[in-house]
Amino acid sequence: MREAYYHEDDYCMIELLPLDNLQHCLTQMGEQQAFADAHRSGAGWTDMYVIKAPPSPLRALGLTTERLRLALDHALPPYDTVYTGYSSYRVECKNVLAFGADKTETLFAGLDEQGIVCDLWCSDGMPQLLLLPLKEQLLLADWGAGFACPLADGELFARYLQEYELG
Repeated sequence: MREAYYHEDDYCMIELLPLDNLQHCLTQMGEQQAFADAHRSGAGWTDMYVIKAPPSPLRALGLTTERLRLALDHALPPYDTVYTGYSSYRVECKNVLAFGADKTETLFAGLDEQGIVCDLWCSDGMPQLLLLPLKEQLLLADWGAGFACPLADGELFARYLQEYELG
């Protein structure tokens, strides 16, 4: 039985959103950086910035579990169970799917009660994101890197993979 795990702090830190959230993400990333600069204290910060929810939720695209599974079937096999937590604490995620090969990046999908994907995030950027259904309508937002790009912009996405993930 294959199990996937994500640390609770990594939830949606590299996420996929509807493309019309691009300006929102760029604005939030700028505010996030300014906040970090203003609250830096030695090796840490004096306060925490909370990213505002995007104006267009992923759920609105209507991506189904079945469509996601079919698109990823050959490149990223599904895991049987998904866990989250921190340190030695772990809890099973009943409404989260995970896809990935052994010892590689993992794609996670949070589902609503109807099986519609409402959150989509990954452990690291990965070329297989280009296999996603509706990729022309999706945007990658890497909050840790302060980087956002449309998945349909193949050249920019390839540079991102080279610089932030594979390089």
